[in-house]
Order: sequence, then C-alpha cells, then structure tokens
Amino acid sequence: MHNSEFNLHYSSLRTNAMHTFVFENVEFDYHLIKEERKTMAATVYPNQSVVVKVPLEAKARRINDFLKRKCTWVHKQQRYFARFKPPSEKQYVSGETFRYLGRTYKLLVRKAKGDPRVSLQHGTLTVYSAFPKNRLITRKLLDAWYAEKTERVFRERLAVCFGLFDYAELPSLGIRKLKKRWGSYLEKPHRIILNQDLIQASKAQIDYVIVHELCHVRHKQHNQAFRTLLESKLPNWEKLKTELELKLLA
Repeated sequence: MHNSEFNLHYSSLRTNAMHTFVFENVEFDYHLIKEERKTMAATVYPNQSVVVKVPLEAKARRINDFLKRKCTWVHKQQRYFARFKPPSEKQYVSGETFRYLGRTYKLLVRKAKGDPRVSLQHGTLTVYSAFPKNRLITRKLLDAWYAEKTERVFRERLAVCFGLFDYAELPSLGIRKLKKRWGSYLEKPHRIILNQDLIQASKAQIDYVIVHELCHVRHKQHNQAFRTLLESKLPNWEKLKTELELKLLA
C-alpha cells in the first residue's frame, strides 16, 4: 500500500535520471530532464515511458505539485497505449503485411528472372530475388527499397511544407531510426530529423510532423505561440496526430 503523498527525501531531484512518482492510487516511473525552459511538460510515449521536462531552477516540491496535477492524465495515456500490442518481428516471407504511405500491402517473394528488385503494384509488395527463400536477402532488398522511397518522399514533403512559411533558408534533412519521437529540429545546424518509420504513415501525417518541426524554427518550446503558429499552418493537426499514433500502433 502506497502513501497518498509522494515522499520527498531530498530538496532536489537529479536531472537526466529515473524517478518514481506515487500519489493516491497512481504510480509511474519518469525520466526527469532539467533544461532552459519556462514551463513544465510531461510526455507519455507509445511504450508507456514518461518524460518530464522542467526549468533548470525547478525544485522537487514544485515538480511534485506539477505531477499531482498531471498524474491522472499520465495514467490515462499509459492505459491508452497499453491497449496496443507491440508489432511482431517481421519474418520477411510471403503473406506478411508491410505499410507504406498510409496503406498496408501484402508481401510476395518471387524468384527473379533478372536483376533483383522490388515492385509495388495492385496492392502487393513484390520482392524478386535470386534466393527467394533467403529471408536475410529479402530483408536487405526491402530495406534498400524503403530507404530510397523514404529519402525521395521526405524531401518532397519538406519542400512542400516549407512553402507554408516565410523562412529564408530550407533546413537540411536527416533520416534516422528514432525510438521516442517522430521528428526533431536542431537549431544548429538548422536541420530537421525525421523518423524513418514515418514512411509507413500517409503523406498528410508526414506533413503534420514536418510542419510541427518547422514551427520549432521560430518557437523552441510548445508554448501558446507555438500552438498558434501550428494551428495557422495546419488547422487539423490534432486529428492528424491522433491518426498517426493509431495507425502505427495498430
């Protein structure tokens, strides 16, 4: 049985470290980050992990009061994400399904008569391989196909979304496997990083992530000015955000 009040054993909480919050019937672990910011923010990720960002000068009691106000919401978000089973590991065999630009396609692995290649036609993602039973080769062919498509689509969408703003310089593009976010903006060297898994989402959902990061060029924090700018560029951003989470967690 837990105490109804979070027990503060020390006057300050270590930053960039894991902590446990307990209040009434709610308990969760969270990663605390202290940084240059004015407000506090809590984020719950699809893996149910919690990150709490606070100003550098924030004391433990102030953080605790913030978490008391947010704990019901955090618990609700964790329960929401717990409904979704983690995707099973791909076997790269015929009959499996793969996502691309918001749609789901069945995989077909066939013997190649010529050079190995990947084709997307009539709702089927077909891999032509000299060794169709070799799943490692099938995976490498698919990975190369996805990488080429991802680079092309992301650059195209970045150019389109950039046109919504009056910025002088187009940010450079980086594509990576990101564990806890769809994208990020790096002020130096003026670069937008996108999660490579976004290629599974629709173009509208990809645009939402890009526009979100482009708003960070002007506003670093998720404050009211940021939200106002995002709303002006993409009025349906909340719908797209929800769709993105549901689509890639289903």
